[in-house]
Amino acid sequence: MPTTLAANANAALYASMIVYTLAMLAFAWHLAARAPKVAESKVTADATEREDVLVGAGGPHPSERRPATPYAAGPGFEESLQSRQRGNIALMLAYLASALLVASVVMRGLAVERPPWGNMFEFATAAAAAVGAAYSLLAKRNGWQWLGVFIVTPILLVLGLSLAVLYTEAGELMPALKSYWLGIHVSVAFLAVAFFTLAFAIGLLYLVRRRREETPPAKPSFIESLPSSAALERTAYSLNMVAFILWTFTLIAGAIWAKQAWGAYWQWDPKEVWTFVIWTVFAAYMHGRATAGVDHRKSMYIALAGYVCVIVNFTLVNLVSTFVGMHNYSGM
Repeated sequence: MPTTLAANANAALYASMIVYTLAMLAFAWHLAARAPKVAESKVTADATEREDVLVGAGGPHPSERRPATPYAAGPGFEESLQSRQRGNIALMLAYLASALLVASVVMRGLAVERPPWGNMFEFATAAAAAVGAAYSLLAKRNGWQWLGVFIVTPILLVLGLSLAVLYTEAGELMPALKSYWLGIHVSVAFLAVAFFTLAFAIGLLYLVRRRREETPPAKPSFIESLPSSAALERTAYSLNMVAFILWTFTLIAGAIWAKQAWGAYWQWDPKEVWTFVIWTVFAAYMHGRATAGVDHRKSMYIALAGYVCVIVNFTLVNLVSTFVGMHNYSGM
């Protein structure tokens, strides 16, 4: 039975990658449908500017002119029916792919009769599943179809690297990991990483969007169909706030687990240090974001640096801890 479940888990993982690939293409297809609408908005805006010139030469009075569609996805921007249909198709594929990936993680856990994140392969796939599930739950409610390609693509990359480089057969845990804290501590860390990932993607888009608002391009693209830079920044901040709270719990829970496993709350293990470094960087971001007069763009750079620390912690630090025989939480 465990062997069958492990095989089914692998099959579900491969199936999720296939569907995620289709979702990625569909999300790109969706963004392509948004760009022409923006181009029409720019044409309308240009026409309005020309009418402003004609007012002094006997043209129509401003009160008689139809308001121009904003050169942005603000009030008045109407997504085309074609774009909405493509976005919904892509979202359905993302739902299916995420469900398959979650099923793969669950079957892996049932096969080994423990939380399915006892090694780097299991950790990477479970973290990808958390990101996919978080996006799927929030996308429809918030209209985040435009974000899909920037979330699905990294998920595919992580899953591909996991299978090619990190794959490990189902097996027993090392003694230090046989604790109920493995399920509590690491599952909360997954949730934090999921929200950090969503915030990172939106933060990057915020920087691009703001730059293009300050220096409008000659030829608009789907970037101009995104929410305003201010809205993107607020969304990224909200997601980072939730992730920061979850990461604070992760830090505390990790210290408690370390006390139970090794007799001390803190031993300067690389994973403990990096967990604290991540917390410190995002605390600095929260402080900078809440400080009056600080440019939100500068604060966002700190948040992006914090996410880079997250990636370092869950890749290089985990691998080093594994090879040198340190505590190796494999997911702390």
